[in-house]
Amino acid sequence: MQARAHGKVILLGEHSVVYGHPALAGALADGVLVETTAGRGVLRIPQWSCVIDPLVDTDTALARAYGEVRKRAGAPALDLVLTFNLPTGAGLGSSAAMAVAVGRALGLDGAALADAAMASETVIHGKPSGLDHTVSIAGGFGIFTRAAGLQPLRAQPLPLVIGHTGKARDTKGRVARVAELLNERSDEVRERFLAIESLVGRGADAVARGSYGELGAAMNENQRHLEALEVSCAEIERMCAVARDAGALGAKLTGGGGGGCVIAIGNDVAVADAWRTAGFNTFTAVVRA
Repeated sequence: MQARAHGKVILLGEHSVVYGHPALAGALADGVLVETTAGRGVLRIPQWSCVIDPLVDTDTALARAYGEVRKRAGAPALDLVLTFNLPTGAGLGSSAAMAVAVGRALGLDGAALADAAMASETVIHGKPSGLDHTVSIAGGFGIFTRAAGLQPLRAQPLPLVIGHTGKARDTKGRVARVAELLNERSDEVRERFLAIESLVGRGADAVARGSYGELGAAMNENQRHLEALEVSCAEIERMCAVARDAGALGAKLTGGGGGGCVIAIGNDVAVADAWRTAGFNTFTAVVRA
């Protein structure tokens, strides 16, 4: 048996989404594939040279995250082999896609699948918004809030260039830093959250109309707020600058920040070439409704 789950990109709204504000997100066609055979619950991830035996391995975060999903599935007598079809540790929802694909492989669906994926993500990230696993399950475009979940958005396929900073993303650390800033400079941070919420509305309207220029402008402005919230890094800022110099309409980090990936729209070939010339790995992707 095989089970799959989508990766994701956040076009606008990361971090503020943790505090109840909306985010505009979309699912990547690629994500995670899990294949099952009869066994006793061993999870193998060949790309990481990783084997997790639930009867032995209980101390690592990955083992605990896997255990949360397996527990909710009733610990069926199945072994799993997991393959990532997107970069990991990059802000593209790989951990959520892993939880969703594993849950599906173990027979979970609906609310039980969402609950298992959220429990797994809490182990990995500390205080997840729920966006990643929700988009991974549903696919397509949508506006996500913690209160209402994912509201689907009808839109044309959106081509993106995705580049990796070469530095692992730090979702847990950056979420914790935003929480600190909210305590230290509450008024400023809340104003930025509201500004980002406005950008999400503008961006969603732009996506629905296929106006890449307006979406790109919203992405650039969102990135300035994310830098002020201390979730960017030197590598992300350099990639955004290189992309814009190459003609990108918009460029910003996607996901937790502190590293991971940058997304850009417009002038895909020129942006990809510029990133490669600057020493960054890159690939193209399409978000489809």
